[in-house]
Amino acid sequence: MKNDPRIKFSKYFSVKKEDLDKEGFFNISLISDLPLFIDPFHLFYNSNKDYQKLHKSIIDYLSFLKGLSSQYNSSKIPESTISTYYRFPEVKQNWFGFSYIGNGGHGLGRKFATALNSNFNELFTDFGSGKKSYHLEKLTLIADRVGKDSVSDFTTNLIHGFLAEKTEVFTKKYIDKSKTGSFTIKRAEFDHANQVWKPKVFILPKYNGDYILLTPKDLLTKNDTWINKSDFIRDFDEIPLAMSDDSLREQLSRYFSQKLRENEKTKINKRTNKVDSYQTQETRTKAVIETVRQFPQTIDVYIKIKEDKGDQAKILSEGYVSNTEAFFENQFSNFAQTVNTNKRKPTSYEESYERVLYFKECVELHDNYKNFYEGDKPASEDWIQRMFWFVWCGSESDLNRESCNGLGEPDFVVSQGRKDKTVIEFKLASSSSLKKNIINQLEKYKEVNKTDKGIWVIVFFTFEEHQKVLGILSEYNLVDDKNYVLVDARKDNKITASKIK
Repeated sequence: MKNDPRIKFSKYFSVKKEDLDKEGFFNISLISDLPLFIDPFHLFYNSNKDYQKLHKSIIDYLSFLKGLSSQYNSSKIPESTISTYYRFPEVKQNWFGFSYIGNGGHGLGRKFATALNSNFNELFTDFGSGKKSYHLEKLTLIADRVGKDSVSDFTTNLIHGFLAEKTEVFTKKYIDKSKTGSFTIKRAEFDHANQVWKPKVFILPKYNGDYILLTPKDLLTKNDTWINKSDFIRDFDEIPLAMSDDSLREQLSRYFSQKLRENEKTKINKRTNKVDSYQTQETRTKAVIETVRQFPQTIDVYIKIKEDKGDQAKILSEGYVSNTEAFFENQFSNFAQTVNTNKRKPTSYEESYERVLYFKECVELHDNYKNFYEGDKPASEDWIQRMFWFVWCGSESDLNRESCNGLGEPDFVVSQGRKDKTVIEFKLASSSSLKKNIINQLEKYKEVNKTDKGIWVIVFFTFEEHQKVLGILSEYNLVDDKNYVLVDARKDNKITASKIK
């Protein structure tokens, strides 16, 4: 059972899915993280007194950090202070996050501490004071290095003891003692009087020598926190309308319009040969940030708008969690059950190519195309890549998956030492950037990762998408290049085994 790649929490610990549902917990995967995370807004906007108490404890801790930040410039925070109060490891034991392989991830370090202190000192000197509501997410709205992953890691660490306590109750009630263990959570509770983290021992589910944490579904979301920078930038025009002070509203609107004009880009209109001005996401973001620095109260107005729409946050997150759970319980798990886990390795490229072809076989010949749909809608590339990991069971190669696809960070890198690497890049045929990426992206990733070996995996769901891909490959004389592997996930051209005579 320990090496079984198809494990769900309910299966490994012999508990009923219905019992997890009854207690409000998500039935997690024990093979890789699932793409959900804790949104602290769900602690704030909830009638549950324990949740409200947790949210207050987060704000109290941030207020404590703000007090520390006043003692130092952001560039001179002592390393010992960062290690004690800012630097948290990822709480990987809840099995949520952005890892496709296993449950490891990045924690919070000096960059997070510097960004946090910069925000405290520059804009939020009143954070935690007074009677108005406060939110951790407020510190992310203009910072460059504090995003949803940092918010999630920080929140999960600060409620680590609570999650362990709730998991312990479930463990004692439903799980056989032979599958539990005694574990010490080093940062279970913060003692404000003595400014120290206090440890506590819990009885928790045991898996591969480590403990497991269960997470209440009503704390989870997907994509982004409810209070987030993307919405703040996009919906900034709403903020002046929500201000009660007519004079301030007019000043803000005028200033923002001015900043939009100052930051706009220009180009020559080929038809008129005149200079046209235009906005981009980058120029709008810059205009918003410059406006916020002049009118910092805009952040509180935006947060109040979000608070007033809290019911929407609850509904959206419930939908995200329900859809993720349904896909994990069905398509994701069904795909895992069909994969042969006894394959072994040749070179990194030979194995990569073999595993890609096996993935193609699983989809096209083993009816696994059915698991590539959410109802009638094709599954996201994220889910497809997660399922690709299953065909690597039994491999001795090192398969790495980067959590964000920036320059030099391909979908997968297969390696057998520094000198033997192969890059694997996934793309949906429906992507509008397919042509551009086919020509440039993989070559750049190969260059950055110092290898000349790479494979494209292109998944199509319709006849039209197939023709689109063939047209692009033909245009660049790549039709016969075996490094471009097309995976047919169409529904309308398959014959099930039961119908073959």
